[in-house]
Amino acid sequence: MRRLPTATLDYVHVAAEYRRFGFGRTLVVAVVARAPSYRWTAPLPAGPVALSFRARVAMRRADLPGVHAGLLGRGR
Repeated sequence: MRRLPTATLDYVHVAAEYRRFGFGRTLVVAVVARAPSYRWTAPLPAGPVALSFRARVAMRRADLPGVHAGLLGRGR
């Protein structure tokens, strides 16, 4: 079985006044669409806003936060 290359999405920022309009989710969808053959992961965030966003965007937990092992892909 061939392993998919993996990438980590470390950070997405949307200004406070524009949050909860779907811009962050759109950014995540766009980056995954740019590299569909990769398995995408994301580290678990520390802050409450980031945790809330992370809970709404389905993505695997990164094995090594902040370290790229390739590019992110469909294996969410």
